[in-house]
Amino acid sequence: MIYITRKEHFSASHRLNNPKIGKKENEAIFGKCNEFHGHNYYLEVTLCGEPEQNSGYVFDLKKLSRIISKEILQKVDHKYLNEVEMFKGINPTTENMAGIFWKILNPKLKTKNARLYSVKIYETEKNIIEYRD
Repeated sequence: MIYITRKEHFSASHRLNNPKIGKKENEAIFGKCNEFHGHNYYLEVTLCGEPEQNSGYVFDLKKLSRIISKEILQKVDHKYLNEVEMFKGINPTTENMAGIFWKILNPKLKTKNARLYSVKIYETEKNIIEYRD
């Protein structure tokens, strides 16, 4: 099994807030993240599989980059995530972002010899979230 990863970058802002609970409880749960703020995120999308016989690729990384750009980056880069369509009604935590990105990318990346293995988001240098199915 071979694993390939494409790393991308985007900047976005958000506010972590659960509208089903009160202001004090939101402040207690989310602290400073309950206020409007932003991050410079790094996104890693990893596929696994066997190299295709003719190309020797598990998946063409240029094509992977184009898919990530079209399906994710163009929709979130320099955006307020609370107002982005894919996060409507969802608190845009990095955990939720990783799950949603997986759901968007997974059907676009399945081939006869490769599949999506993980979506990893670096929110900060020290906070990293990884989604695997």
